[in-house]
Amino acid sequence: MVFTILVSVIVTILVGYGYKSNTDAAVIAAHQLLSQVEDSVADKTKVLFDTAFRTVSTAVSFPNIERKATIHSHPLEHVFFNFLEQNKDVTSIYTGFGDGDFFLVSSLHGRGNMKKSLNIPSQAAWYTQVIGHRPDGQRYELRKFLDAGFVTVGSSTTLNVEYDPRNRPWFKSTDETNIATLSDVYVFSLSGEPGITVSRRFDGLIHGVVGVDLSLSNLSRFLKSQLVGKDSEIMIFGANGDVYAYPKLDRLVTSIGVDNGRPGQWNKVGALGSKVLSALMRQFMKDSDKSLQNKSLMVDGVSHLVAVTPLPKSYGKELFIGMAIPESSFTGPIADVGKRTILVSLGMLFLFFPVIYIVSKRISRPLNELTKSLEEIKAFKLDTPIKVRSHIFEIRELGKASETMRETLNVFGRYIPKPLVESMIVNKIVPTLGGDRRMMTFLFSDIKDFTTISEQLTPEQVTGGITQYLKDMGETILDNGGTIDKYIGDAIMVFWNAPVADDEHAFHACLTALECRDVLTAFNQKRRENGKPEFLTRMGVHTGEAVVGNIGSSDRMAYTAMGAAVNLASRLEGLNKYMGTDILVSESTMRAAGEGFLFRFAGKVVPKGSSVEMGVYELLGTRHGATGVFAPFAVDVESMNKVREWEGAMDLFLARNFVGAVDAFSALLDLYGADSLVDKYHTLAQSYAVTPPDTAWCGELSFDVK
Repeated sequence: MVFTILVSVIVTILVGYGYKSNTDAAVIAAHQLLSQVEDSVADKTKVLFDTAFRTVSTAVSFPNIERKATIHSHPLEHVFFNFLEQNKDVTSIYTGFGDGDFFLVSSLHGRGNMKKSLNIPSQAAWYTQVIGHRPDGQRYELRKFLDAGFVTVGSSTTLNVEYDPRNRPWFKSTDETNIATLSDVYVFSLSGEPGITVSRRFDGLIHGVVGVDLSLSNLSRFLKSQLVGKDSEIMIFGANGDVYAYPKLDRLVTSIGVDNGRPGQWNKVGALGSKVLSALMRQFMKDSDKSLQNKSLMVDGVSHLVAVTPLPKSYGKELFIGMAIPESSFTGPIADVGKRTILVSLGMLFLFFPVIYIVSKRISRPLNELTKSLEEIKAFKLDTPIKVRSHIFEIRELGKASETMRETLNVFGRYIPKPLVESMIVNKIVPTLGGDRRMMTFLFSDIKDFTTISEQLTPEQVTGGITQYLKDMGETILDNGGTIDKYIGDAIMVFWNAPVADDEHAFHACLTALECRDVLTAFNQKRRENGKPEFLTRMGVHTGEAVVGNIGSSDRMAYTAMGAAVNLASRLEGLNKYMGTDILVSESTMRAAGEGFLFRFAGKVVPKGSSVEMGVYELLGTRHGATGVFAPFAVDVESMNKVREWEGAMDLFLARNFVGAVDAFSALLDLYGADSLVDKYHTLAQSYAVTPPDTAWCGELSFDVK
């Protein structure tokens, strides 16, 4: 009966505790997820707004900004096209002048409905608009439609055009200020979409304004992707309740009153028809700090987690992100599982009460006898034999083992005093801990997208593949004198110059990386033939000082290495993903490895966790015409030439000649084909040509991720 009651109580407590713990964990997770989504939305919005503000502030400083467009082109046309290509959330960029002239470049990507309504050619990807004056003073409008290759596929001309930029909200808001401003929400003239504009005034013979359009539909689509569960709500709103973005675009659009093509009264949060957001807004207006962080709000008997986060006031408006998620989205499934678990547990208890009674008796009686015998052994009373009778195999074996222990201690005790026997039983051998400092080379490897690959295979296929992969990699590493420190899932940590001394540790590490690359090529060929996904591996190699030896605790230790050099090797492996490379080595490894290898300078980086820049190099192979151990990895003449031309392009980039660097990188891509590293710096050079880095920049790239 005691055993039954105890089991019942334990089961009830465990189920109840598990339910309570899981519920609390779900609520905590809900708060954390709410914060994460909130931060994600805030970061996305800030990036979008910051890009727009930075762009107009940069554009007003362009020498040609005050020049007007002709019927053929505009001096900044290509700059506007590049900006829209790199910023998909921005719909248009344009300049308006104090005399009514106007020039606009707009992207038509993803705007099929607008193209149909305006009879724009289906193949058009870009739209330009020029409004100017003829010699007789008559205003004209020229519209052009261009395809993705910037070839004109249609155009139209209109005289006596009514559109006047000076009457638009974005022009009026900046006409008397010299700083970038964010307009109120209004309807775009071209597309009829609701949106806002970041604009800034520039001066010249005729003053003007540069504007960048942000479509609220783009922001709303992003918010929709952040929803957690079907009943969650999210919006971007102003301090007085104006709604700037909402996932349900149809409600957002209809909440704007339009009269004769002009935006009417901008409705409040209540116009969205969401009781939760209306309640959140009321709570927000009561809060003196105008900021709600992970609070609970009851709406129609349902508890919601709500949060409001402000966006920077530097945008010129008080904007906030509001979110509300029902707690039941997280705790509801757990409650159902908890109830079912309790019912099943109670049913099983009542069903097995007789079994519990019989089994408990068969277990408890011999266990009581064993307990008494072991208590005597504990007191070193070793003269009484242990005889346990039981039909349970484990108890019989436990009795035999206990009797063997009694006999052994009894015999041992005849030669050595019992206090000493007791001391020997309780004491353990403690190995010596510690290590020494030495220069070493470290290699980290990792399989690209291994998690995604694993999801495509059965557990047996994953286990078989990774086992063969680690076997092939391990044999290659060991053949070259490397010490495998550990396997971390699909990743491998290796070092040289310990425990066996190796004066050429950097050389052997680089040679190992190349051999592993060849081994994996053959390994992946077999996988392709068998219809299995390839294991594409990235490696990072660094040479530096570390402490190596027996490191750990008194009851568990390992022979391993520790220090900043280990972390840097791991960071280099991770940088391959950003650089589009396979093998990255540090400058210290490159210099120590010798002249036989061919390296390509991949730039200066400041890895995560470091404050010092370091040069990194891509290990391509060995030099053309190499012999001996270098021969299998020798590159062709074309690769040698490509490296020389690459170095010239990088010299231009590091010298801040970004326009020249763009041309040089483009030439490399045209001559030698696709190259991820070249493409990366080509994109950087294009970006820096438009927005140069700070004058203190010396070519380094900083990383805040692994």
